[in-house]
Amino acid sequence: MKKPTQCILWTHPEQVRKSLKDIFEVIETYFHDDDFWRYLLKCRECGQLYFYQFREERDWAGGNDPQYTTLIPVESNEEIETLKRISSLKQSQFSPRLQ
Repeated sequence: MKKPTQCILWTHPEQVRKSLKDIFEVIETYFHDDDFWRYLLKCRECGQLYFYQFREERDWAGGNDPQYTTLIPVESNEEIETLKRISSLKQSQFSPRLQ
């Protein structure tokens, strides 16, 4: 995996805060429930593929639960398959990534 310097997200990482549908096309959904999602996304501007994960930790204490997102640029089916198989904790070892 290498840093996709051609992608606007690497020169303007604040773009990640926008709505997913504004920045990305969903290519494939691997998992989706209320508090955990995994997708393969494609940047609408440059075509870069990203493995995306969203996770919410529910504390059942009146809302404002912590939410975490991770975007890992991918270039091959091998990388995608590896990320699909591993835990969130192991994904944190991959670089580069946006969080």
